[in-house]
Amino acid sequence: MRRCHTAVPFGAIMIVCLGLMLTAFVEDSHAGPKKAILVNVHDQTLYAVDDFKIVYEFDVITGQPGKETTPGKFTIFKKIEDYTSKKYKAPMPYTMFFSKDGKAVHGTTWATLRSYLHVYITESVGSMGCVGLTEDDARTLFGWAPVGTPVVILDEATEDRN
Repeated sequence: MRRCHTAVPFGAIMIVCLGLMLTAFVEDSHAGPKKAILVNVHDQTLYAVDDFKIVYEFDVITGQPGKETTPGKFTIFKKIEDYTSKKYKAPMPYTMFFSKDGKAVHGTTWATLRSYLHVYITESVGSMGCVGLTEDDARTLFGWAPVGTPVVILDEATEDRN
């Protein structure tokens, strides 16, 4: 689900934080605009950023207790449009792998509802460690993010947006 920012300070804080984190990925200061994916596990939100501007914001579902989505800095190293999990036998449309242990950003069923339940009711509806989006959002992100796109996973509360 695409959402618009209603609070400018929140967006500004997120962009500044993302800018600081992305400096670890920038090797050449003359490389030009950079794409990146920022996932806030606490808020169950993914931000797609291009040249330090948020171009997409999606609800996501991340890992349940015992199968957490690990915070850190990663890179998309492999993309598969029509993939099925070998371990869980689950369809994972528009898969973008970012960790060697199989974690990926991909489409999943009931992503928006599961994201809401994960944040407000119970974390037990979470994923097995991946970052799940609706199939439409996953398709959009898959087309937007090339192999090599940085993925930053955070697990911190953000300011109240209201």
